[in-house]
Amino acid sequence: MLTSNDYKELAARCTELASESSEPTVAEGLSALASDYLARAAKLHFVFLEQGTRSALGADRTRRDGGNDVK
Repeated sequence: MLTSNDYKELAARCTELASESSEPTVAEGLSALASDYLARAAKLHFVFLEQGTRSALGADRTRRDGGNDVK
């Protein structure tokens, strides 16, 4: 599975290739692909942050309850 940084690197490559392309339709396609990669990177980053927040909240509850899970 690709990481957020992997998608960002792919987006940067597509952007560079788009800027070097003399064919407008190729440049547009590469720009669209770069945009899609950036959206995927942002989504993965958000999911990662959301999961980290849940984990931190669960650990905090466990500490408060002396190691017992809160139901």
